[in-house]
Amino acid sequence: MKITRVLNIEDTISKHVNICRSLGKCGITGNIIDHTTTALDGLAMIEKAIKEEKPYDLLVLDMYFPMAPRERMTQSGLYVLEELKNKNINIPVIICSSVSLCIPDVVGCIHYNEWYGDLDGDMREMIERVKGM
Repeated sequence: MKITRVLNIEDTISKHVNICRSLGKCGITGNIIDHTTTALDGLAMIEKAIKEEKPYDLLVLDMYFPMAPRERMTQSGLYVLEELKNKNINIPVIICSSVSLCIPDVVGCIHYNEWYGDLDGDMREMIERVKGM
């Protein structure tokens, strides 16, 4: 599978930048990475992309972020996953969260920590999984 469009739902800008850098090291760069900070905006972007027949090839998803602008942070990632399932939207998902998680039916989970860990190596492994789908 070739990855031509990616959506990153992430509310922390520095983490989004690090994810983009890691994706870039995997050959995914430039304008193909879209970004939003809330669950409702992310779901709307996914549905719009499908309607326009330009669906996302990959979703990189945080787990704790606001549902909508100016709302408190919640475990919105689970909501996004449930909505994708309910709407029968099949998109490979990589979870990238500061909380170590194991979630079924996703490509994989990256435990993100800005100070230690191997985001680049973990992302490379996940991207290889997606490309093998």
